[in-house]
Amino acid sequence: MKVLGVSAVLLGAAACGGGATPTGTGGAASAPPSTSQITTPPVPPPTTPSSAEPPSGPPQSRPTQGTPPGDTAPAAGQIDASALPGGYPHDVTLAQGGKVVVIHADEAGCDHIMAAAGEETAQRAVVVVTVTKAPRGQMCPMHVREVSLPVPLAEPLGGRKLVLEPGS
Repeated sequence: MKVLGVSAVLLGAAACGGGATPTGTGGAASAPPSTSQITTPPVPPPTTPSSAEPPSGPPQSRPTQGTPPGDTAPAAGQIDASALPGGYPHDVTLAQGGKVVVIHADEAGCDHIMAAAGEETAQRAVVVVTVTKAPRGQMCPMHVREVSLPVPLAEPLGGRKLVLEPGS
């Protein structure tokens, strides 16, 4: 009698947890549906924009990896970043024909990086880079985000020296 009771419990558990569906009579399980019985809803075709022309004006976002399209690297030896403390960004590209200096940097946690145009002469253009750190003991998230800081110049950089200086 105990063997019969245990068998009934095991069969009941197998029927409930095994995914089989009992039929109306005799307790026989039906087979799962075949792939020919499964239907999927129709997928609408992709929509196309009404205009094939790209939008005019400046690009809405810049890529976060590599040199953005249209940007160029300054000439070798054209950047003087000797005044920047360690850890300050000094990765630079030029956009809009040298009229915009773009500082590429990684911000981490509560750090915040800013860049602004400084003094410009016929020989050099100064960009002031400021890194703001969180107060000591403040909890900050542990993540890094890539930022591009565009700094417009009064005139294209051309052959002038680009000097990066720390801000306060």
